[in-house]
Amino acid sequence: MAKKILSILSHTEYGNLEDSDIGLFASAFAPVAGSRMTILLADEAVNYGVRGQEGSGIEIAGGKVQPGFLIETDIRSVQQADIPVYAFAEDLEARGIAPADLVEGVRTISRKDFGRFIDQFDTVWNW
Repeated sequence: MAKKILSILSHTEYGNLEDSDIGLFASAFAPVAGSRMTILLADEAVNYGVRGQEGSGIEIAGGKVQPGFLIETDIRSVQQADIPVYAFAEDLEARGIAPADLVEGVRTISRKDFGRFIDQFDTVWNW
């Protein structure tokens, strides 16, 4: 039976290949390794679920980073790899993000349901 992994992303450090980014990218490889992956966006990382985000305008020392980072595209890519993406409803609300603002397919859960939600996983990664 495939191992079920929950990858919780709670920091927004997109593009620097640390913490949250590693979580998002590592999550995409779990199905290849025979595991079933689910991503949960928490705290600041709920911003990753907002439609229309991209990071193609990022500049370092006056030079544009190419090709840039396409946050929405990455969220859609993990979903297409059969990796469900969830976000805490309370964290979205605290940041003024409505469910209608989310990339299609991002589901919301309440923090009060987290205990029951996490029970279905064999392993939890917290980034």
